[in-house]
Amino acid sequence: MSEDGRNSVYLWIGSLALFGAFWASLHFNLFDGISDTWLWPIVMVLVAINVAQTIWGFWQRRASNPDNPNRN
Repeated sequence: MSEDGRNSVYLWIGSLALFGAFWASLHFNLFDGISDTWLWPIVMVLVAINVAQTIWGFWQRRASNPDNPNRN
């Protein structure tokens, strides 16, 4: 299997797992005991980690591009 195919499968599995976890948390009221003072900072930390990983991935992709003029 190609790397693109494998990444697509991982993306689908991850998306379905995230959706399932979100649905389960709403269905079973898992977040009712967490106050808003804790919930939103936790969500923002997760968003910040995701944004940092995305930027890092773009940076690595740009750095490994053979057409990059800054590459030695």
